[in-house]
Amino acid sequence: MKNNRRDRPTKNSAWIFLFGLAVVTTSRFASPVLAFGDDFEAFVRAWRAHVFAVFERISFHDDFESGNLNSWQFPYPEDWAILSEKRAQQGSENGAQGVNHYLHMKRNREPGMPRRPLQFALLKKAKVGSFDFQARVRREGKSMIVVFNYVDTLHFYYAHLSADRGQQDAVHNGIFIVNGEPRKRIAGIDAPPALPDREWRRVRVARNARAGTIQVFMDDAHEPLFFAVDDTFTCGQVGIGSFDETGDFDDVVLISDDAGCQPGATLRPAKHGN
Repeated sequence: MKNNRRDRPTKNSAWIFLFGLAVVTTSRFASPVLAFGDDFEAFVRAWRAHVFAVFERISFHDDFESGNLNSWQFPYPEDWAILSEKRAQQGSENGAQGVNHYLHMKRNREPGMPRRPLQFALLKKAKVGSFDFQARVRREGKSMIVVFNYVDTLHFYYAHLSADRGQQDAVHNGIFIVNGEPRKRIAGIDAPPALPDREWRRVRVARNARAGTIQVFMDDAHEPLFFAVDDTFTCGQVGIGSFDETGDFDDVVLISDDAGCQPGATLRPAKHGN
């Protein structure tokens, strides 16, 4: 007797489920940094949402020395350029000068409506959930941003790095969410300025999508400048830019064990952090 066609998807689904479970189990033996339970729960959530992806590890670095911007997608490519400046060679006793290349955003663009940033470069083909992101930034105006878990132009987070305190300007210096409406602050109102001067500063964004935590560190600080807990978006692209000003970027690093995730989590109101 031939199998009923309606039975086939169920049997195929069972095989896919077992394959996914095997992938999760194997990945934990290969990379035991994250708990098996966390991975399995993430897999089950994806399965129930009819979204299945095999997570991969990504380790990306761009210091812009190659002059190649093929890894980036820009809203307006003509607004971005690789520039250079002299720098002292490390370890040089005679003060010899080297050349450093960096990414420069030449002009700002008007924010979108509902009010949200749109002028930022996104890493291509790098949809990640949990990740560690670092970059050097240098403002020309008062602020810069790091965008993450970007789903589309109406759904993402960003860290706003400013010369102001949040208490001075309610939409500066903190972690913000864009969720189909004007951006909302979810952390950082009491934090000191992330970019107190126009020198190069290093920013690090540590995202744990499973726990929902977002931490933003500046320079060599061991404690986060901004901290929030929010799981509205758990997968998406990462990018760099400014809300409505300009500046420079260099030494971009992105590391993630969740590359290959699929955006599409249920959109929920943000939960406020510290």
